[in-house]
Amino acid sequence: MTTLSFLSPSRCDSETLVSPLRRALERADEPSLHDLSLEGKVEIRGDVDRLELGTADELVRLTPRRALLLGVEDPLQAVERIRVEGLLAYDMTGALAGLALEGERLMRRLTDLDLDSLPTPGTFARIGAIIVRDEGERFRVYFPQELGHYVAEVVLDAIAGLENR
Repeated sequence: MTTLSFLSPSRCDSETLVSPLRRALERADEPSLHDLSLEGKVEIRGDVDRLELGTADELVRLTPRRALLLGVEDPLQAVERIRVEGLLAYDMTGALAGLALEGERLMRRLTDLDLDSLPTPGTFARIGAIIVRDEGERFRVYFPQELGHYVAEVVLDAIAGLENR
């Protein structure tokens, strides 16, 4: 199978790339939010246990036969490497937006998931998302890019609600 490189943001001129969160976040003066939308993301399907991971690869298992590879520098190169190993792989960089945020109290306002059982797919801001917990109270959330503006506004509203308490 050939890759459709024209669908990959990694093959676009950098000045043509725009995050789906840009408009909502440019008005926000919130240092705890970071846009992860343009970072490489690759979905993998098949026997994920067979996958040879690089030292910088972060694999988030979604099901026993489905995973998301995050922080990929060159998604198309990763897709080709993974397909050689006999797995299905797709560049999801353009399909998924991402947002890093801080605060367990904030997360508890945005999801009913058990924050100690992350990473996991589940509901965040009333939409389907993939949620990853970093160290301490730092979280990353990945969701369909077409809902990016909505999610950013919901998160900003939740932050404002916490600040007004």
